[in-house]
Amino acid sequence: MLNNVEIPSFVKVGKIKNPPHPPISLVTTNIPGRAGSYYFGQNLGERTITVPLTITADSILDIPAKKRALMSWLFYDDPMQLILPDEPDKYYMAKASGETNIDKILRVGFGTVTFVCPDPIAYGVTEKTANFVPGDTNPLQVVNNGDLDAYPQLHFEFTGNTTEFGIFSADDYIYFGQAANVDTQTAVTKRTKVLDDDCSSVAGYTAGVGVDGGTVAGTLSSDGTKIRASDYGSGSTWHGPAGVKSLGQQIQDFTVQVEAGFKAGYAYQVGRLEVYLLDINNAVIGKMAIRDSSVSLDNPYLEARAGNLSTGRVFVNFTGSVGSWKQFNGPIRLTRIGNRWEFSASRRDNNGKLYKTFSYSFIDKDNLYNQKLAAIQVHFGVYGTRQAISTNYIEQIQVWNEKTPASTEVPYVFEAGDILDIDCSSGQIIKTSNGNQEEYYYAMDPGSNFIRLMKGTNALSVYPSDIITNSYLKYRERWL
Repeated sequence: MLNNVEIPSFVKVGKIKNPPHPPISLVTTNIPGRAGSYYFGQNLGERTITVPLTITADSILDIPAKKRALMSWLFYDDPMQLILPDEPDKYYMAKASGETNIDKILRVGFGTVTFVCPDPIAYGVTEKTANFVPGDTNPLQVVNNGDLDAYPQLHFEFTGNTTEFGIFSADDYIYFGQAANVDTQTAVTKRTKVLDDDCSSVAGYTAGVGVDGGTVAGTLSSDGTKIRASDYGSGSTWHGPAGVKSLGQQIQDFTVQVEAGFKAGYAYQVGRLEVYLLDINNAVIGKMAIRDSSVSLDNPYLEARAGNLSTGRVFVNFTGSVGSWKQFNGPIRLTRIGNRWEFSASRRDNNGKLYKTFSYSFIDKDNLYNQKLAAIQVHFGVYGTRQAISTNYIEQIQVWNEKTPASTEVPYVFEAGDILDIDCSSGQIIKTSNGNQEEYYYAMDPGSNFIRLMKGTNALSVYPSDIITNSYLKYRERWL
């Protein structure tokens, strides 16, 4: 079975050649004057699985059609799950490789398919689940029947506030926050949301105050769920609508996040989506953006700046490989706490999960860019008479006041209603708070390492256990 599709019924499988283990190469170094070598571990090479096939056709003229049907079953752009008949409880991530020649004798064809597994490990078809019991101080017993370590996905939902939270196994732990000293310290909420705009209307926006390298023109509008440009006006350089949203207060430390969509229909389209940070006098104190200035490539790039256009510091101007950020939807975020600025952008998949995050920080060591935030300005732009990006919108704007705790205060690391998801295989940590997702590495203790489920029985504990519900781990067993 390949990608959950059974092999065509007219194909019979011969004796499959699947080596007992992938190629193993030792990592060694020879030292002059020393006998032998130093051993530094081993590498596993890709696995190759050879499958002899027999095709039975209605006639010799029917064999070409059967060959094409077989290739339709075999061909995928990426490795897919391959389940072999002698081990129906395991799968390999495999891709057909090389030539598949079919020799014809009357109405029967004979050939061989070679599957290459870049990941040489076999995985359990059935994903196993174990549930944490709220308030249970006894370790959760998790059995791994594979012959390799398994890397679980952990899910926790919080019913109370805590300044610390940890997951512990025999050899590994993941720990967040810090313990509060009950004699000298007080637990406090670190961040407070001061703006949560669902972009259902532009009624609360005032006229834009200016944009970098261009003019404010056209009209800003909402379709009830997204803010976008209903028209861009006209201009010889960058031009398009802009609107200002007041926070109703001034804040020193902040996070500004917008959920955005930026998708070109054609490579020649250009455009920009910009979010300006404004002080009480509507002076620009920072900016983040996603934009595409190329008329030949669909190649957006990310931008972040502390300060204004003339005296500010651009600390992100990033595209990565060509097309890395095309067809973008997801959050872009700008944070300033003390003199540290940080920008991040993440893609969001069809299931709402974040992936492919880019982040970069800048330390304003001379304290040049420390004005308080009082408002944000959104802007959608196009250049001259060029055709604008087809899909360019913002569907949520959120701003938090990032309180810096006093020496006698310890911030809550999780609060009631928060959700924590940890993928110990990919290393991704996501915190969801009030529906907002963010990568959550900064609160993790530097000594933490991701949980491994070793062969046999594993004991996992969480602390505190009385503030979680609907919490579990999922894992797939692995074999060499």
